[in-house]
Amino acid sequence: MSAPEIVPTFHGEVQLASWSETHNGGAKIVLWLADPSDLDVFRTLTLRKGNTAGQRFMVAMVEIDDDEQPVQPPPAKPEPEKGGALANLAGMWCDAQEFWLFLRAQRCPCGSAKEAAEIIYHVCKVKSRAELDHNEEAARIFQEKFRGPFMRWKQGAR
Repeated sequence: MSAPEIVPTFHGEVQLASWSETHNGGAKIVLWLADPSDLDVFRTLTLRKGNTAGQRFMVAMVEIDDDEQPVQPPPAKPEPEKGGALANLAGMWCDAQEFWLFLRAQRCPCGSAKEAAEIIYHVCKVKSRAELDHNEEAARIFQEKFRGPFMRWKQGAR
């Protein structure tokens, strides 16, 4: 016995009219149909469910250009690097006045969280603390120049 043929409920060209996303309405798109008669199939669907929408559809859509050719979507933007354990530690230390005192003891003028961060960026050769978790060399420098010395300094081996 062969599988029944699947007949599409609708196939045709549509144009994106709008999209929206709200906390109570969810994400939705509005499409313009090429011909008003294309709406007939949807009218009968809502009648079957008591004049309310709610039927589910599987949809495959391909954007086309004016020459009816598929348009390649732009490449996805890479996720921004997020910091892990070292970035969080460095961020916490940059906010701590005790770390500023340690930096001053190392002959680095520091009186704010921003200055502490700038010192870490400069010494570790990074542009953000998040790189400490994604750049092995930066992590090594951070461990060698900040983590170990700061821990020893805190324990009184100043």
